[in-house]
This record gives sequence, C-alpha cells and structure tokens, in this order.
Amino acid sequence: MRRSIFFLLVVLFIGGYACEGQGNKFDYRPLPKAYIAGDSPAFRQEATSLMGKAFDLTTSLPPGYVKDGSVDYTSYLQAGIDKHETVVFPDFPILINAKGLQIHSNSNLVFKPGAKLLLAPNDQERYAMLSITGVENVKVYYPVLVGDRDKHQGNSGEWGMGIDIRSSQNISIIHPNISNCWGDGICIGQLKLKDVRPDVKTFPVQNIAIYNAQLDYNRRNGISVGCVNGLKIIRPVISNSYGTSPMTGIDIEPNSNRDFVDNIEIDNPITFNNAQHGISVHLSALPGQQAREVNCSIKNHIDDGSQIGFFISGYKEKYNNIAGVQPLTGNIDVSNPVWKNNKIPFRNGKSNGFSPAVKFSGVSVMKTSADGRTEKNNNYMMEMKKSLTQEKKFSVQ
Repeated sequence: MRRSIFFLLVVLFIGGYACEGQGNKFDYRPLPKAYIAGDSPAFRQEATSLMGKAFDLTTSLPPGYVKDGSVDYTSYLQAGIDKHETVVFPDFPILINAKGLQIHSNSNLVFKPGAKLLLAPNDQERYAMLSITGVENVKVYYPVLVGDRDKHQGNSGEWGMGIDIRSSQNISIIHPNISNCWGDGICIGQLKLKDVRPDVKTFPVQNIAIYNAQLDYNRRNGISVGCVNGLKIIRPVISNSYGTSPMTGIDIEPNSNRDFVDNIEIDNPITFNNAQHGISVHLSALPGQQAREVNCSIKNHIDDGSQIGFFISGYKEKYNNIAGVQPLTGNIDVSNPVWKNNKIPFRNGKSNGFSPAVKFSGVSVMKTSADGRTEKNNNYMMEMKKSLTQEKKFSVQ
C-alpha cells in the first residue's frame, strides 16, 4: 500500500498534475559563491584590446555630467553609438530611459569595469535596455544592466528586457550581468508579422552566442528563446527569476509554427532558486503545417532549489484531430543533469507522438537525508524512468 501511494505521487508530479505554486511565497536567496561565474582570460584580453581603439562614450556626454546615475543620458550615448562601430562605456553608472539603446550592425560594445546602465522607472509594458533588432555582426562585452522592476510605474506587461535580440544574426553577448528587469534578462526571437515591413531590415535569427551570463531577479525569465537556428549558451548562472510566469532560468518556448528552434547547445548551465523552473523546454505551440526539426543539447545542468528542476512540456491533444499538422523531428539530448533541493525535480507532459526524440542520460536527483548528508534519490530516478519509457519518443539511460 505504501509503495502504491509513493508511485502515485511520483506519477502525478512527473505527469504534470502537481500545482506549480505561482502564488506561493517566494524567498529571494543570494547566489552562493560557488555558483558565481568566473572571468574568462581570453574574453577579457579581447575586450581590453578593443578598448584601445574604441570611441570613449564619456566624450559624448554633456559638460558637467554626473557619475551617480541620476541623470538620463540616453540620447548622448545613442549619438555616440550611431557614429562609431566600436565604443567603450564610461566606468560609472549611467541612467537611460525606456527607449533604450539601439545597436547597429558591425558593432562592438565594451563595458569597462565599473560601467553600468540603470533603467529609469517607467510604466512601459515593453522595453529593451539594449535592442539588437534587424542587425548582424554584433559583440557586447561585459554589459551590466539593472532594470526597473522594483520601481516600475505600471502593472501590465511582461516584456521589459535587458537585452532583446530580434531578427538578427551573428550576435555574441559576453559575460552579461543583468538583473531586475520587468521581463527577461535576455530574449531571443523574431519580429512579429505586424512589425515586418519593407522599410524594416530583418535577418534570420541565427548564430547567437551567450557566454558566462549572470542573470538575477528578473521578473519573467533569465533567458527566453522563442526562435533561433544556431544558439550557444555557455556556462550561464541564472537565479531568482520571479514575478510573472514562466519564472524560469532558461525557457525554450516558440510562439507558433512560424518559429523555429534548432541547433541549440547549452553547456554547464547553473539555475538557482527560480520560482518555477530551472530549465523549461516548451514546444507545444511549434507543430503545424510547416515541418519543424528541433535539435538541442543540454549538458551538465545543475539546478539548485528551483521549484521544478527541469520541465519538458506536453503536446496539445488537439493536434490529433487537425489534418496536416507535422510532428516535430530531431533530438533533444539532456546529459548528466543534477537536480537538487527541488519540490519537483522533473516534470513532463504527454508527448502524443508530436515531440522530437528526447533522451535523458546520467540523471542525478539529489536529496538530503535525515542526518544532513546529500545523496542520490534512487527511488525517484527509478520512477522517473518508468514513467518516461511509457511515453512515445522519450528514453532514459
């Protein structure tokens, strides 16, 4: 009897019927020192080399400028960015408004130690502190961005982004430190159809790289991935995402069959104390009349303390009754994850045959024993394997 009850509870958790608890009280937790992303000598050398030939945006500021982040200098910074391909930001905090800064093609932006952009409180549903839209060949080094979530003047919307990458290609974001945004720390996707016009330049969303990100206390997600072909997210540390769903560290979630998410590589991600999920792969809106292939590799994920360590969603039952809907092809490979201190380590929904092939290998679910030792929760892993092997196109090794 006891074993039957245990099995039922696990199936409920894994099968997706347990409440995600959005209304539960959230406790912000400082990131443990062990999880803080280290610097990269190669990238630091690259940034230092660029600074030697960059235009110093300090010279764009008006006479008598202040260094305490209390005066809005958006227009002055934008003027300098518009006129130069390689710029370096001043080594003190600067206030910008909700218009944000628009980045053009073939740009290098370098933030000196001490440089920081602060967003002025506003009531906008949508903003981007750095907007990378319809451009190519951009590198941003060591950006430090602080949004306005604590002083935001409106209650609606969830699209206030630190860095917004739309319909762009060949973009590298190196060591970003982004916090307190009304929406996501970083968002990657394509322009909506209503925003695509003959006078608006666009590129396929492809060849995007994010290295050593540190993203904390953003209101929606740390990183949202809506559309991309060719994405590397290397050694990110994403913590305390909380405020409006999905409240996830990394959320791979296309909006429709018009989108595509392929050739994604996520290496050594750390997600910590996110209010809902550490990593979420939510592809239920992707199947449609156009065939879509999804290939995604997630290696060495550590989640510590998010409510759900890893979530892979189900696929809509309605697809079974709609002619011409193409099942997704490709492979999602999740290797050597460690999920610990979660209310629910892993959750999935029904694949209904529309999912790409999904393989989990080397899974470790950790629990704390009565005497304080951390050890593998072998019972949970066994039940997870039983549940997933009953799903079409899912496997656990």
